[in-house]
Amino acid sequence: MRVKGFVTLNGSRERLDWTIGADGSIIEGPGLSAHGIVIEGTMVAPEPEPVVITDGYDEQTVTQLKVLLTQRDEPVYGNKQQLIDRLRAWDANNEGGASVAEDAPAATGEDVGAGDGDDFNPRLPEDEEGDVSGSESE
Repeated sequence: MRVKGFVTLNGSRERLDWTIGADGSIIEGPGLSAHGIVIEGTMVAPEPEPVVITDGYDEQTVTQLKVLLTQRDEPVYGNKQQLIDRLRAWDANNEGGASVAEDAPAATGEDVGAGDGDDFNPRLPEDEEGDVSGSESE
């Protein structure tokens, strides 16, 4: 374990740079001497905290994952786990993470055009004779 920083002794600020071995021995670096210092007790490395993934990709369908990958200009082939891995890699390499998906419609499986109808405007092919209604005039 490395101990590095500054300590104040008798009103004087001193630099400290020591490496403490598993057996309690101290290897001095530049700065304050370790002469006369005794390490008591056992050194225990902290246990790593378990990683909790909160991105929600596991709960989404393959179609929803492919939409997210398309929004990120990533390939959309592979099984569900490969798609999730690709999304997590993209998130790790891009500081904004999911900000791309926030600007685009959500991949919930719902119709994007559903609602008040103002945002949905399908185009019908024009009839050659100009009759779109399907009624015949006599």
